[in-house]
Amino acid sequence: MIETLDVLGAPMTVQRDAGLFLAEQPIPPGYFVPPHRHADDEEMLYVVEGELTLIDETGERQAAAGSCVHFERGHLHGFRNDSGGTVKLLVIAKPGVQTAEMFRHFDRAAKARPLAPPEVVAIAAEYGVSFG
Repeated sequence: MIETLDVLGAPMTVQRDAGLFLAEQPIPPGYFVPPHRHADDEEMLYVVEGELTLIDETGERQAAAGSCVHFERGHLHGFRNDSGGTVKLLVIAKPGVQTAEMFRHFDRAAKARPLAPPEVVAIAAEYGVSFG
């Protein structure tokens, strides 16, 4: 089942969420995902088009089109679009169940009201994601 979710202001098209979470996401300029950790999921980001600033325990680095970055479970990571243009990204998580449900929760909550940062943190925590 293909579905489109609003993940905190960036649309995400979920292609698969059984055994492996796979989604396409255009990342608008200025979009920022603060450094966080997944307790249950490994995550990979594949930059299809554009350039993304990756943030992890070693600092910041650029990931250009064709870059694929793997984050083990528990590894601190985040990203930001500093490019001025839309970055096309594939998001892959394994097993991905928690990631898929968290993104769906963000989508449902955002349709009801604008989300404040403490609410985003609380929702993420329900799915094993911690910030900082």
